[in-house]
Amino acid sequence: AGVGRAAAPAAGGGALVLLDAKRANNIAIILSRVRLPFDEMRAAVLSLDKETLPSDAVAALLSCVPSPEELDIVVSAGVPPASLGFAERFVLEVGSIPRLQKRLECLAYMVRFDASLAAVAADVATTRAACATLRTSLALRQLLGVVLRLGNALNGGSFRGAAEGFRTDALPRLAELRTNSTPASTLLHVALSHCAALPPLDGEAEEGWERVKALAASTAVLREVARLSMTEMADEASRFCGCLQTVKDELAAASRSTRAAAAAAPTGDRFIEVMSPFVYEVEPRVDELKADLKLMQAELDATHAFFAEEPKTSMEAFFSRWATFAVQLEAAVASGDDPRAKRARVA
Repeated sequence: AGVGRAAAPAAGGGALVLLDAKRANNIAIILSRVRLPFDEMRAAVLSLDKETLPSDAVAALLSCVPSPEELDIVVSAGVPPASLGFAERFVLEVGSIPRLQKRLECLAYMVRFDASLAAVAADVATTRAACATLRTSLALRQLLGVVLRLGNALNGGSFRGAAEGFRTDALPRLAELRTNSTPASTLLHVALSHCAALPPLDGEAEEGWERVKALAASTAVLREVARLSMTEMADEASRFCGCLQTVKDELAAASRSTRAAAAAAPTGDRFIEVMSPFVYEVEPRVDELKADLKLMQAELDATHAFFAEEPKTSMEAFFSRWATFAVQLEAAVASGDDPRAKRARVA
């Protein structure tokens, strides 16, 4: 959508160049991607036509918004558009739209709304699912209990014995501690073997080594959440929610216009007509996202406290440990059957 005859620099050497040459050249290069005559470009911006101006076109226009000084230079020159250079014509015909920067920001938000909301909501859902897995998985809790008992058995007689718990940064080391049995195994394999021998937990359909496989599969979300930055996600969510307030502020400013100002508005201006129903439709969805963000933060805090992590341990570092453990757990399960069965076959 929005592809048409591209605006081009005026032919001949008589075009009046008023802007800085580098700036004018940059505008010409950027607008070559939009490929619209200036009159159609202006009409699309005024009508907030997201079919004619998709996301990449709006981004291009945003990077070309003239400064007040540039606009004043071109307008005060009093030169007919046909006599102006390419960039100067853009400034005169499109850059002169009132509150152009804010209008384009609102249009960009509307064009990208569904994709942006889906991306943020997916990250929030992944984070909440990871927290739920860590705090509520009975199978995982059982495995950690087995690891604790094995650790106390190995450290019996030392000051490390009879421990009531262990730090999560010890989890990745389970796959590094190897046994001297035949075939060789790791402490993680031993722990998994013990879990496989235990009776199924309430609600578990699997038995034996199948239970271990199900546990490994349930930790996949821990690898997914480790790819996220909690800080970046919070910043992106804040920007996304803040942009809706920008749209509402622009609507309020447009609604406060006097009759005289409204009469002087550019022909074809549909800002209120388009943005009012848009806000009405999306505001409940943004409010729902805000509620989910609050729940996510509460669940992050609860998970941090559940494992008695030190305050200085970031959630990124916390999830990174678990992601490493999840990878090792999956590798241990994929390496073969129950280690006890392997030893029986060797014997």
